[in-house]
Amino acid sequence: MADAPRLNTQVNRGVAWAGAAQAVIALTDLLSHILVVRYWVGLEDLGLASAAITFYVLLDTAADFGVTSALIQRDDHSPERVSTVFWFNVLTSSTLFVLLLVAGPLYGHILGHPIVGWLLIAYGGKLVFQNVYAIPFALLRKEMRYAEISKARIVAHVSESVGRVVFAALGVTVWCWTLAALTRAFVFGVIMLTRHPFIPKLVFQPREVMPYVRFGLRTAASQILFRLYTSLDVPIVTYVFGAHSAGIYGLALFVVLEPIKTISNVVIDVAFPAFARLRANREGLIAQYIQFTRLNLIAVLPFLVIIFLAIPEILHVFYSSRHWSDYEIDTCVAATRILCVAGTLRALGFVGPPLLDGIGRPELTLRYMIVAVFAVPGSFLLGAWLLGDRYDLVSVAIAWAVGYPVAFGVQQFLVQRSIDLPFRRYLRSCGGILGCCLAGLLAGWLVSYGFPAASYSARLIAICTTALAITFMLLGVWQKITPRSVIAAIKG
Repeated sequence: MADAPRLNTQVNRGVAWAGAAQAVIALTDLLSHILVVRYWVGLEDLGLASAAITFYVLLDTAADFGVTSALIQRDDHSPERVSTVFWFNVLTSSTLFVLLLVAGPLYGHILGHPIVGWLLIAYGGKLVFQNVYAIPFALLRKEMRYAEISKARIVAHVSESVGRVVFAALGVTVWCWTLAALTRAFVFGVIMLTRHPFIPKLVFQPREVMPYVRFGLRTAASQILFRLYTSLDVPIVTYVFGAHSAGIYGLALFVVLEPIKTISNVVIDVAFPAFARLRANREGLIAQYIQFTRLNLIAVLPFLVIIFLAIPEILHVFYSSRHWSDYEIDTCVAATRILCVAGTLRALGFVGPPLLDGIGRPELTLRYMIVAVFAVPGSFLLGAWLLGDRYDLVSVAIAWAVGYPVAFGVQQFLVQRSIDLPFRRYLRSCGGILGCCLAGLLAGWLVSYGFPAASYSARLIAICTTALAITFMLLGVWQKITPRSVIAAIKG
């Protein structure tokens, strides 16, 4: 217990460093995306790119098979075991690349756009290369050296954003996201090797690494299912409604769910190692789980408030450049606002799996993912089938708001049972933040109706300023969350 204050300070500093890095990453990613979509990439090309990009994180997870997660969770490492983990990852990623040589063209054929398959094959090369930095990255996370990780991520992601703009300007529009991702992987790999040099031994001992593999397979299975059920909406939209509609839907996803994932990664990167250290301390786990949930809500909900209120203005000011039709804008607005509802639960749901994995119960995470992989994609299919004629691509966004709460409820039940989470305490801790953000939402809504004739830029500024001012004022007064309290927590 004597290490608890020090761990808490490490966690807070880790969140601060990760938050600073993700802020820079999110800003550069947003700016590059706006430039690319506004000036060079049309909605159909955006839809085709989205149909491949949606599977990239899934492929990253499958190539690793969760074995490097065991390096973070376990403490019984040896050079031989770590080297065996490396060669195991090389084997799995190479096998996956070979499978993509077949599955990629087949997927492109099903969608009626072969280029989507070639994008997946190209990304398969990145899967093999990422073995260069997978072990150093995992060991840095285990040592909670988040300052170094954050700096490396900033450089790598800025390189990706710059590369995306350059590739798009050169005319490789559909390819610009994939080529930029390859650029990021190369830069990040070089930096990781300089911060934590690693040369694998020429040894492969399956018996020694089997505990890592067993843990990793359970963790990877959960992550693969998670990436799968969160990735199937874009292919369904592409197949049912076409690439042009997929471009509109892909933009709505980028505006809402991708930033939520980026913001939540600030907490997730720190959460798993923290929960792993606290796995024998029930009260510490409860306190840390509630703290991470509050941090996620504070980071995500004000963003969702702004997107929900100001998405029409955002599209007109930054994206449409007067070449979008009213129908395209209205459709994107509707899909985005519905996804904001699902995004609120997504912000809460990101904390559960790191907790279950950190305490050594990845089989519970797997159970939750099995429910989700049926509930959420099933709702996508039903939404497109039952509501597609009336609501077009918005039907799949509606499905998010219907299917995900089912999966979230299962996850919360498993978390509560695993650590005996006091539900009232949990609700009290989250309810105040929700109330502050709802008040900001109401204030911004009143402003949006108070200036109907103002320019889009003026409305955007007025809505965002009012909503954020009210939200953060209440967070400071009611929840005692102020810049001074945050700095004090970081300093320990």
